[in-house]
Amino acid sequence: MSDTLEWVTLVSADGHRFILPRTTALGSEFVKNTLSADFLEAQTGVIHLPEQRAEIVEKVAEYLMYKERWRETKGEIPDFKERVPPEIALELLMASDYMEC
Repeated sequence: MSDTLEWVTLVSADGHRFILPRTTALGSEFVKNTLSADFLEAQTGVIHLPEQRAEIVEKVAEYLMYKERWRETKGEIPDFKERVPPEIALELLMASDYMEC
């Protein structure tokens, strides 16, 4: 059943939901492993991130979309770091490391 889910929902610690196309969400090794294992998340497509605030999950989701958008580009890819406010940079770095993005 999990292979047929078209959407993945990331839920932040404060209850915000971010819905991504499955192909986009699979840009995260954490998401890929969670959806391929025998977890409830694999059946529902809903992944709770209890340690991550909405602002951080939103930026991770934005990065996953950015990563997919530029995946097959042969030319120069615009730098994503310009989209990251300095005040969340460290927290975002830790979240992206955890999610293996």
